[in-house]
Amino acid sequence: MKYNTVVLIAILITTVLALGISYLISNYFFSQYTFYKMIQLFFAVLFLTTFYAPIKYFLIKYMDSEGPKDE
Repeated sequence: MKYNTVVLIAILITTVLALGISYLISNYFFSQYTFYKMIQLFFAVLFLTTFYAPIKYFLIKYMDSEGPKDE
């Protein structure tokens, strides 16, 4: 599988997980505050930056993909 495809799949998986987790956390703990959406955005960015690299590494390793090509 091509490296670009693996990166797009990793971004998609990470985005879905980050938005879902951030929504649940901010809705459960911070729903009574007026800056609820700002807290949700903070958690989404936090989870995106935390989980993108491990998910991409896992996909590259187990989907038999080559790394990026330096030309």
